[in-house]
Amino acid sequence: MKNAIDALQRIGIAAQTTNNEGEVVLCVHGWLDNSNSFTPMVKRASDSYQWISIDLKGHGKSQWRSTDAHYYFVDYVYDLLNILDVLEIERCHLVGHSMGAMVCGLFSSLYPQRVKSLTMIEGFGLVCTPEQEIRKQILEAFEHRQASDKFKKRLYANFATLVTARSNAGDLTQEDAALLMQRNSQQVEGGFYLTFDPRLKTASAIRFSVTQAKAVLEEVTTPSLLVVSDKGYDFVKNNRDLFIEGFKQITVEEVSGGHHCHMGNPQQCISLIEQHLNRNTVT
Repeated sequence: MKNAIDALQRIGIAAQTTNNEGEVVLCVHGWLDNSNSFTPMVKRASDSYQWISIDLKGHGKSQWRSTDAHYYFVDYVYDLLNILDVLEIERCHLVGHSMGAMVCGLFSSLYPQRVKSLTMIEGFGLVCTPEQEIRKQILEAFEHRQASDKFKKRLYANFATLVTARSNAGDLTQEDAALLMQRNSQQVEGGFYLTFDPRLKTASAIRFSVTQAKAVLEEVTTPSLLVVSDKGYDFVKNNRDLFIEGFKQITVEEVSGGHHCHMGNPQQCISLIEQHLNRNTVT
């Protein structure tokens, strides 16, 4: 295989890899996170697999999309296809968290021949818009785009202030928030800036309806594992009930923790995931 990091840099994707031998496990993070979200878990993983954790476009150290582009969900799915092709990976294991889990799930539906196993952590199905609200969704998205053109970066006085703000915004400890912000911030004169593309915060102009989402996820034959947490998002559990019939080989496991359970409870998560990987490793 090519040097993964160098190869991905040529298409604007930053990544981290364990450089182990063995089958590839490609990790895809959630919205506004980055590849460091998998670090606590990967540190506890065995040496049996090569773990590649990417920064999605607009996140972490990856390039932003061009000024005339936007961040459509389905484009992340295409990015995965491009990543596998660039790395010359015919098939791999996919592990996704939150939005990344939904990206991996849709990819597995579209390209089952490229996926050996699928693990979804606190993310399942798709974010949908009722058909009668599509017009409203488009208008809201366009308003967000206009506002983002006037966006001014917030300057944080120091790294600790930035970390506290991220910790307070979710279920992250200070330690886990610091780990994410190390890859999502830049020090400048007078403080720190966030480095993600502000356009990531604009509403999506196009979403699937529930009917469309069920149609595209109705025949996911990839061996799948869904990890939900006991203090996670209700949205994930609701989507589990809504879309689970489309996943033909799925196991659901509950772990202790919040939405970022793979950071807050990495040992329990990696134990379940490696069992799933081992069951679906080609020998």
